[in-house]
Amino acid sequence: MNDPCGAAYIPEIKEYILCYQWHPGTVEPGNSAWGMARSKDLITWVDCFPPLRNGAPGSYDPHGVFSGSLVSRVVNNTRVVYLFYTSISALPIHWSKPYIAGCESQSLACSTDFGHSWHRYQNNPVLSEPRHGPSTTGWRDPFVSTWPSLSALRGTRPGTNYMLVSSGKRGRGPELVLYESDDLLSWTELCVLFEAPSETPISQHPSSLHISKNFECGAFFTLNGKEYIITAVEPGSATRYVLWMCGTLSLNPAGTPTFTPLSHGALDHGIYYGPHVFRGAKNEVLLSGWADEDLDASPALKTTQGWSGCLTLPRELFTLSRPLTPADPDAVDAHLWARDEVSGTMTTLGVRPARQLRGLRSGSMIYSLEALRHLRSKAYEIEARFRGLAGTELLTFNIRQSPADEEVTRIIFSLATHSISIDRSHSSLLHGRRTPDSGPFKLQDGEDLHVRVFVDNSILEVYANGRFALSTRVYPSRPDALGAS
Repeated sequence: MNDPCGAAYIPEIKEYILCYQWHPGTVEPGNSAWGMARSKDLITWVDCFPPLRNGAPGSYDPHGVFSGSLVSRVVNNTRVVYLFYTSISALPIHWSKPYIAGCESQSLACSTDFGHSWHRYQNNPVLSEPRHGPSTTGWRDPFVSTWPSLSALRGTRPGTNYMLVSSGKRGRGPELVLYESDDLLSWTELCVLFEAPSETPISQHPSSLHISKNFECGAFFTLNGKEYIITAVEPGSATRYVLWMCGTLSLNPAGTPTFTPLSHGALDHGIYYGPHVFRGAKNEVLLSGWADEDLDASPALKTTQGWSGCLTLPRELFTLSRPLTPADPDAVDAHLWARDEVSGTMTTLGVRPARQLRGLRSGSMIYSLEALRHLRSKAYEIEARFRGLAGTELLTFNIRQSPADEEVTRIIFSLATHSISIDRSHSSLLHGRRTPDSGPFKLQDGEDLHVRVFVDNSILEVYANGRFALSTRVYPSRPDALGAS
């Protein structure tokens, strides 16, 4: 499996529906369908009959049903769930390869029984051709939602529907194309909402992230009056990552919208990819993502274990505010913060484990680092707070640790170098990459270090101070690699 590709909360049955990319009958990608699961609490999931599989030969989607989104609406007193997806008629598709005419189009399926059965729209595809024709690097992953702040800016009705499609033009760079509709069935192109030349920095800060070759899984949302875009970034030579941007919406001289980023960052500093944004039962902004296998020279393990890829824990996105500190344009996190001199605050996009995950906790509690040495498990959460730090400390958690450290994974918080890293050099005697995963993290003056670590078999997720996340995979081979310290 790979991307989570559609999620919605259905209030009538008080359930979440979560769809995901699924490759029937194989642990290798290429035959993409949609799987689906249901949950009351985002913790316990029941796998369901798959909503969509490849269409018949000669149809508009015989070679794949790629990522998209779900929209839940009441139409004539009936709950209708709309499933938008990219229909694939030809392969291969990649930014580095010539674009095959008609290989990607945007299509729709609907359910009127809360997702138990689905029917393709008879007039599919709803969008047939990308704007750049053979110069296209990609055109997929439709994200559909209303966007009241954009509608207010344009002077259109608040219920206008918008579809964001991730794309790019060969020789220029990636872009996010926006379409609009009144009825979710008929769509017209509105604008290129955001574009940037390939391999260029997003801002002038030395710490700025770079735009690469193509966008995937783009989405938009408004949070506490601020406008956000997230998108997965397909790389040239660098590692792919998930980008968030906070910015402003404005109308250009032609009267069409454009998005200008004011701050930005990586949603995760590890293997996390294929992000999907959705609203929770209380309208909170939730995020799901995909953690691929990271096996390097050991791809046969995927066949041995009988599955490949998993979804990460659900996360909540929020606006994180702090008192304004003196500007330091050379800081490793300067690009993260939007500064407001009038209010005396600076803000960034916060990320934390979804609050529902506290329901996973049992009665087993450890209250000291020394007692942590007695832990023997491969599924647990660590939450720790460090106070009174000088800013030069080096703090390390050892997890999935065998008795004599034959296998051990180290989570390293280096306050002096402003970084959090995961040392995988001794994670396994047999399987998996041994390269580290790391990301910049700078404590503010007087700030505590608040850490949450989730260990679940081969997947590891690290969160810090509501603004840092890192996901990685490790594959200990010893049955006694269960310790921590």
